[in-house]
Amino acid sequence: MLFKKSLPSEIDSPSTVIGAGVTVEAARLTGRDSVRIDGDFKGDIVLEGSLVLGENGSITGDVRANYFLVAGEVNGNIYCDTQLHFASTARVVGDVNTPNLVLDEGSQVTGRYNVGEVAPPQVFETPPEDDILEDRLRFLEGV
Repeated sequence: MLFKKSLPSEIDSPSTVIGAGVTVEAARLTGRDSVRIDGDFKGDIVLEGSLVLGENGSITGDVRANYFLVAGEVNGNIYCDTQLHFASTARVVGDVNTPNLVLDEGSQVTGRYNVGEVAPPQVFETPPEDDILEDRLRFLEGV
């Protein structure tokens, strides 16, 4: 369905903000609360809450959120449980899966649309313990 629902109240006061000028490189970001990204995030994101990507923000990785407002750039697949909203400044390369989609004029999306039932993505399976340890070691080496 292509229609606009009311915005979730938590997008006005996210519990976590990745500010402009900040780059985060992580294997995965998970959480229950809402997040706003105005900087650059490299890795997968899984949120039970809402996600807002500001106009100057970018995500390189797959995203799953309850609600996702995209005003920046995403390079990866998107899975939304309730609604996905592409603002006029959105630039997306990846497949889109959501029950409700809002496209503002000017938004640019390259990929396949699946509007309806959202299938669970394989990308969000828990990585093997060896991969987690390897990521931690790489992080510690960089400190």
